Amino acid sequence: MDAASIRQHLASLSCSLAVAMTGTAFVWFAPLMMFIVSENSPIPMTTTESSWLVSSIEFGEIIAVLPSGILADVFGRKSLILATGPVCAATFIFKVYVRSLTLMYVLRFLQGVCMGVAYAVCPIYIAEIAEPRLRGGASSHFQTLWYGGALFAYCVGPYVSYQSYAWICLTIPLLFTATFFLMPESPYYLLMKGRKDEAKRALTWLRAGKEVNEEFKAMEDTIEKEYLCKGSWKELFNTKKDRKAFIIVQVCCITKYMNGMSALVTYLSQTFGESSSQYLGHNELTIVVGVLLTVVTLSSSVMSDKIGRRPMLMFSSLGCSLFLLVIGGYYFLEFETDFDVSGYVWILYLSMLGYIIVANVGLGPLMQTIQAEFFSSRTRGIGGGLTLIVGSLGAFCCIKQYQLVQDTVGVFLNYWIYAIVCLVGAVSIFFYLPETAGRSLGEIQKDMSKQEEYMIVNGPENDEFVS
Repeated sequence: MDAASIRQHLASLSCSLAVAMTGTAFVWFAPLMMFIVSENSPIPMTTTESSWLVSSIEFGEIIAVLPSGILADVFGRKSLILATGPVCAATFIFKVYVRSLTLMYVLRFLQGVCMGVAYAVCPIYIAEIAEPRLRGGASSHFQTLWYGGALFAYCVGPYVSYQSYAWICLTIPLLFTATFFLMPESPYYLLMKGRKDEAKRALTWLRAGKEVNEEFKAMEDTIEKEYLCKGSWKELFNTKKDRKAFIIVQVCCITKYMNGMSALVTYLSQTFGESSSQYLGHNELTIVVGVLLTVVTLSSSVMSDKIGRRPMLMFSSLGCSLFLLVIGGYYFLEFETDFDVSGYVWILYLSMLGYIIVANVGLGPLMQTIQAEFFSSRTRGIGGGLTLIVGSLGAFCCIKQYQLVQDTVGVFLNYWIYAIVCLVGAVSIFFYLPETAGRSLGEIQKDMSKQEEYMIVNGPENDEFVS
């Protein structure tokens, strides 16, 4: 790996620590799910209240994502992302002392705001600083560190006191703030603001002193063509190219956030704790799954630029659908029938393992890459914000429905619902998603524009431009 690659990966990793921070916040209650509804809970609550508490983080995300996309164009990608560090740090400090359920909702809301900013702006920052040959791998740090943050919570939460747990989690926002403060601003943003000298210095640092005149000129051309046309809601649907890009991103978004992974990482300890057949304790199983999530997502960073986005997303969606059907079938037999499944628990473990692997070689790490690649520079902030609202609503429904469906029908139905979502997503990706691996952001927009011109001349029945 050359010096330029190291610097770009370093910047994207530092930026993605914001996602690790919010990943820890998102699953913070996961190791405590059985404890917080017990008599010894520091904040007494029912199972219904606990489900609202863990899912309420999505409200903060929904409210934050749209302003984040707009504010990123006003104040800068780096400045906005960096601001989440002190805010998230403060929420962990307050958790040490807060004993009110109402105030805990407020803290979850603030953590959701931080998550909204990170999810909206980090993919933009990473896509804009990375070369095309590195963008897939650099963007995958986003999902890898999210699971890394979740794994941190899984490893710490069950084994220390409630107060110590909060103090230890404070280390991640502090580490993020200290490291990302040293990273450069996005050259695209600096050019958009007319700060050409700063933009060139930032690009030169990211490319480790290489000759950047040609790339810098290409960036200037992109800014001139796109940023001078003021981005607005209308720009998302202005042409067939824009509408197709928007639909593609939303299909990937819904498939990712409604595929069950959000509920799995939130209720993992509780689900394993209720299972009648185990070889390990539920906390240990939760940690094993957290390790797998992190390792698999990390390995996908190598494959996305070599294999391509489209085949990985299709494989991921179809694989998820298959394994979720099996998991749902296992839980149906265990909880809804008299059939003894104790001798077949290995099927559950293998299916869960398969689901974790296939979900995180495609859907997990590549959603943010697709989002950053398909929206043009002028709509990347607004489009990303709207996409994250869709994703937040999907994740909220995914998490909130889990406890409701489990209590009213049975946990098995959750997994069958997720399986149907993944199957529909796989079919849609097959028909509509073009390949973007190895292309610059400008080239992707040019290719989609050429496709639109081709369609106008030849008609929709001859749409062979994109493979």
